[in-house]
Amino acid sequence: SDLGESRGNEYFVNWIKTSGPWYLLAVLVGIAVYMYLVNIQRAELRAREQAWFDLSEASMPASLEDVAMNHGDIDGIANLARLQAANTYLQAIQSNLAIGSTIDDGTPLSEEDREKGLQHAKSLYTQVVDTDDGSFGDTIMTVSALNGLAALSESTGDVDQAKKYYEQSAARSGEWYPFLAEQANQRAATADLYAQEITLPNPPAPATPTLPATTTPELPTISGDNILNLPSPTAPSKGDEGGSAQPVSP
Repeated sequence: SDLGESRGNEYFVNWIKTSGPWYLLAVLVGIAVYMYLVNIQRAELRAREQAWFDLSEASMPASLEDVAMNHGDIDGIANLARLQAANTYLQAIQSNLAIGSTIDDGTPLSEEDREKGLQHAKSLYTQVVDTDDGSFGDTIMTVSALNGLAALSESTGDVDQAKKYYEQSAARSGEWYPFLAEQANQRAATADLYAQEITLPNPPAPATPTLPATTTPELPTISGDNILNLPSPTAPSKGDEGGSAQPVSP
C-alpha cells in the first residue's frame, strides 16, 4: 500500500508539472471570458437606460435630434426622437405659434422660422421613411412619418403630393393595420376639401347704444303765496338782567 500511494503521488506530481498549468490556464480564460460578457451586458443595459432617459427628458426639437444622433443604434429610439421633433415643428406650423409658446402667451411664428420648420420636419420624416425595412415593428413609425409628410404638403397647399403620401401610408399599413389604411384612404379622398378657399362673412358693425333722453328737473317757482311765513325774532326785555327775552307778538 505504501508503494501504491507513492506511485499515486508521483503520478499527481507529474500531472501537475505537465498538464496542470494548461488546465489552470483554461479555467482562468473561461472566467475572464465570462466576466467580459457580463460587463458587456451591463454596459448595454446602462446605455439603453440612458437612451430612454434622454428621450423622456428631451422636449425641444434640437435636443430630440441630439438623442437620435447619440443613441441611433439602441432599439427604435432614433426614429422615435425624429418623429417627436418633426411633430413639434408641424404643430408650430399649423398653430402659427413659435415652438415652446402657448396660446395664452404665444409668440407668432415668423416667416423665416416657418420655412426652417418645414425643411426640418420634412427631413426628419423622410429619414424615418428611409430607414423602414418593411417589417411589422417599423409599420407604426413609418405610417406616422408618411402622414406627417402629407400634413406638411397640405400646409403648403400641395394637395396632389399629400394624396400620394396618404396612398403610400394606406399601402404600408394595410397588411397589419387595416383601420389605419382606411383612415389614410379617407384622408386622400377628402384632401381636396382642405384646399378650398373659405370666404368668411364680414362681421356686423357694432350697434351704437341709444342713451335715454335726459330731462332737466323742474325747479319750484317762488311766489308770494308759497313763501314760508317765518316767525319774527324775539326782542330782549329791558328789566331782565339775565338777558332773558320775552316774545313779541307778531
